[in-house]
Amino acid sequence: MTANPNATRIRVAKSEIVLRAAEPEDRPRAREVQWAVGWKEAPTTHRSWPEADADWQARRYYREIVAEVDGIVAARVGLEAYRQPFAELIDLCVRPEYRRLGLGEMLTRECERESAKRGFRALFLQTEMDNSAAHRLYTGLGFVPTAYGTMLRMVKPIDCTLLSDFRRMHPLTRYSCTPAPGEPRAWILEWHAYITDDYLRLRLEGGASRSDSEGIGPAFNGCDWCTEQGARGLSIRLTPEAVRDIEPGHHIEATITLTNRGRRTESGVFQMVLPPGIGIESPATNREKVFLWRVAPEETITQPVVLHVESTFDASILYELNYGSVPVSTEVFWDRRRILLNASLPFAIPGPELQG
Repeated sequence: MTANPNATRIRVAKSEIVLRAAEPEDRPRAREVQWAVGWKEAPTTHRSWPEADADWQARRYYREIVAEVDGIVAARVGLEAYRQPFAELIDLCVRPEYRRLGLGEMLTRECERESAKRGFRALFLQTEMDNSAAHRLYTGLGFVPTAYGTMLRMVKPIDCTLLSDFRRMHPLTRYSCTPAPGEPRAWILEWHAYITDDYLRLRLEGGASRSDSEGIGPAFNGCDWCTEQGARGLSIRLTPEAVRDIEPGHHIEATITLTNRGRRTESGVFQMVLPPGIGIESPATNREKVFLWRVAPEETITQPVVLHVESTFDASILYELNYGSVPVSTEVFWDRRRILLNASLPFAIPGPELQG
């Protein structure tokens, strides 16, 4: 997204509001606003995430952001933002003599703004288990603790309307995170209403750090939604086949599974949201058109999808990134609600070219 010199900037509390003319890459996010208020139908075609601009590509999808005080670089942070929906905040550092000026908060908020502008839906980081100062900073900025081991992974959903709507309806929501029973490197993030039995659960796959994640990036690949005291409820899961060392030309099978846990029929669409260079091979009738679904109470439906990695897909950049995986996503729309789920596909990572 290019900088707009004619944009109007307004500061409200700790947020900066920018008023500007819409650009072509804004279209999907602008349509989501219309969907949220009921002015537009759900999408009819699948879509691809936009490619990063030339500057981000030249920097290998990594940017270092610094805070300068009186000409001195007093703090820095790294932001790795390769493929949506997850961006990673890396190694936030503040010089001791410049602490308590709010520099850590400023840099973290800048990373969040930069990620949101490019359509990323979540920001994650790793921190030490005993770093209480970092825990206070990040929880104060809306991050929640998730996977833990030798390190602690914290995550902040940036644009998750199902979660924001749930928390708005239930302001006394309680949060917890527990390991998924019998599943290594899987965690259940739950927001539970304090007064009713309504809840929202997201299934996070991935370890607490790169070292215990087998080099595979995090993924929100499941959702359990229950509201109106059980009258409405859906369980949704995106599951790819168990495969490693994916290369250009390969096909990957995935399944979207949806179960209606409520007492009324629900209907909506599955929209695949894919990175450049990965497309839908089958079903052929839905290579462009979204999948329509309708599910009765206690019914389970499945939607198989075969993805194709194009021969021109360049996986060499993965050698330079923290995680050697590429995410694929499906966005589920129903009754002015939506949730984005994704799976991280582990690619074969080409080594650096030998220098002559």
